[in-house]
Amino acid sequence: MVFLIPLCIFLATVLIGFALYWWLETRSESLTQRLQEEVGKESDTRAEGWLDTAWNRFGALQGRFSVKPSQENELLERLSGKELTGARHLLHQAGYRGTGAYHMYLVVRSALPAALVVLVILYAKGIGLTNQSTFLLVLVCGIVGFLLPDFVLRRKIRKRQEEITDALPDGLDLLVVCVEAGLGLNAAFIKITEEFKISSPALSEEFDIVNREMVAGKPRQEALRALTERTGVEDIKSLVAMLIQTEKLGTSLAQSLRVHSDSLRMRRRQKAEEAAAKTTIKLVFPLVFLMFPALFIVILGPGVLQIINVLFPIAK
Repeated sequence: MVFLIPLCIFLATVLIGFALYWWLETRSESLTQRLQEEVGKESDTRAEGWLDTAWNRFGALQGRFSVKPSQENELLERLSGKELTGARHLLHQAGYRGTGAYHMYLVVRSALPAALVVLVILYAKGIGLTNQSTFLLVLVCGIVGFLLPDFVLRRKIRKRQEEITDALPDGLDLLVVCVEAGLGLNAAFIKITEEFKISSPALSEEFDIVNREMVAGKPRQEALRALTERTGVEDIKSLVAMLIQTEKLGTSLAQSLRVHSDSLRMRRRQKAEEAAAKTTIKLVFPLVFLMFPALFIVILGPGVLQIINVLFPIAK
């Protein structure tokens, strides 16, 4: 049973990690909450049973994964992107901005490899695989289970960025119309938020966050820079740079937005032409390896058979 040794080591490491995480979370509770718990214990003379204790633990765990009113300011500060690193930054770019998203991501990334390993071991024992094959399957499934959440998260980020990129030119057109009509930049952002709730929820959400941050008192430049950190889209970065330069230099905002919208559409057209030019090269491999052999068999097959019959007649 050689495969049981690395399995036991892996499970022990996971359990130790969860124990340390639980201990650190319990130590990080606020002083006021601990004092309230002590006062509640002194006022309640009835001895709690194991069911009450478990229910209280479940309530505390549920409270950690929910957004509390005292955590709204902290959440708004985290939306700026400057304090986010690693998995937190990726989660915010994917649109998962709840306070419990990071903890849930860690739980999934830790529990998924263990679950896959257990399922593979049960399956291997059920069909009677050898120890070497079982060990290789356990190793592969452990690696896949560890990398799969990150792969899914990055795929979600790419889809969200593509959605924002596709909807940004229409948003810029609406922004130009609103600014030329006499609305301010904040009011134009509100209009984009309202108009793109159905067609592009991601773009609507991002502009809504920018407007809320500016209403809350954050400077416009910092709110716009936070937008680039949250999205990671190149077109958003160029738009934010243009807006900041326009505000610094005092030039016409409507004219700058119109020029930027034209350049953005030209860039999209160039990207489409580039993708169309690459299509012919990408079609070479399926044509050569899939289409041409079938065509050769259909077109030249009967002729080759007749030539073989003429050169090498079958004796009757």
